[in-house]
Amino acid sequence: MTASFKQKYASGFTLVETLVAVSILLVSISGPLTLATRGISSALFARDQITASYLAQEAVEYARNIRDENTLVGNSWLTGLSSCVGATCVVDLPNDTIDTCTGACAEGAVLYDASSNLYNHATGSATPYTRTMTLSTISATEVAVVVTVSWTTGTLSRSVVAREHIH
Repeated sequence: MTASFKQKYASGFTLVETLVAVSILLVSISGPLTLATRGISSALFARDQITASYLAQEAVEYARNIRDENTLVGNSWLTGLSSCVGATCVVDLPNDTIDTCTGACAEGAVLYDASSNLYNHATGSATPYTRTMTLSTISATEVAVVVTVSWTTGTLSRSVVAREHIH
């Protein structure tokens, strides 16, 4: 062989070298992409969890508000909430309704009304959240309010529970 022929083919990459270079490139790109995917998943979970926490706290505050209004007008402090003692209820705050839940609480599905920016049970687009409230008697002057907000993301079912005692 001539020297120019050897030099011509010796200066290029072999197939093995090319495959190794491509493999290294793929590994170096897949790491950051995996991190970005997990970051987005974590952000979506955090958004859903915060929304669920706010929905749960909103229902607890609603129960406290009813108690306070009853006290101000001289009614029994559980007026309007008594149907939820020992039962599961669905609370619709914008429409100011509390309904006893029947069956699997399918009516507990929360809707989002984009025009008013409020969550309710009457109008709006479907959300993955369901919210229920239960009151348990502790004493003649105290009840435990338990609000559960559940949602499903993909195949995972999650929930947030807010508990508070009101007197």
